[in-house]
Amino acid sequence: MQAAAAFNATPVLQQGGFAGQPQQGSFAQPPVFGQQQFEDFQKSAAGQLGMQLGSVALKEGQSIVNQNLGKIVNIPKLKYYFTVSNSYVLNKLRVLLFSFRQKSWTRLVVRSEHNGQMEGFKPPREDLNAPDLYIPIMSFVTYVLMVGIILNVRKKFEPEVLGMTSSTALVIIAFEVLVFKLCCYLLNVLSDVLFLDLIAYCGYKFVPVLFALVLNLLFPIPALVYPVLAYLIISYSFFTLRSMKYLVLPESSTSTLVASQRQQRIYLLFIFVGIQALTSFSLFYI
Repeated sequence: MQAAAAFNATPVLQQGGFAGQPQQGSFAQPPVFGQQQFEDFQKSAAGQLGMQLGSVALKEGQSIVNQNLGKIVNIPKLKYYFTVSNSYVLNKLRVLLFSFRQKSWTRLVVRSEHNGQMEGFKPPREDLNAPDLYIPIMSFVTYVLMVGIILNVRKKFEPEVLGMTSSTALVIIAFEVLVFKLCCYLLNVLSDVLFLDLIAYCGYKFVPVLFALVLNLLFPIPALVYPVLAYLIISYSFFTLRSMKYLVLPESSTSTLVASQRQQRIYLLFIFVGIQALTSFSLFYI
């Protein structure tokens, strides 16, 4: 009986092995595509042909994107608004916060070396009075983040608030730009890069609002915050009034305008500054 049991157990060990061990030859191991196979594929004719075709397709795609983007956005003009330096940013913030101390508001022009005619304006890095898009974009992003921080301190923060805040701010900027653009068209106010200039001047409003929000976060005293907020918005309004004068009343057309046309443009400028002040107050209340 013992011999028969041993005889019956022997095939089990041979066929199945020990418990928990896989049977040899039952399943084929999948081939591993390692570094050596990849290098062999690169050295092969098919691999080199595929890499060449991929490189050509990538270059063609970049060329198509650059051409189409150039049709939509004027890249050289857009780069002009980001030609800034550290000293320009600091001095521009000083002008925005203390605009009453600024003496000269005249834009510096670039003239042709051959005939001396005006070819454009100097970039922001060389002219403090030139508009830029660096400060508006950075202050816009910081404003949205500051709103999130304040709501988090108040235990009212939700992720959707950041999207709503940024969307509301962008809608306000777009509304102001489009309304002023329409008024300029109706009053026959013509100027180069007017659209980007308007975006820059409208975007500067985030700077005084941001400073007021920081002050309200650190010292939540209404008797302190609201006078400072009023001063900052008045300073920004004065800055906008003086800076945008060359758009509404350019020097080339001042002598050709009749008294009624000049008065209409001045009214337009003051109305726009008033709208800027109201929207700045609305951005402060969150």
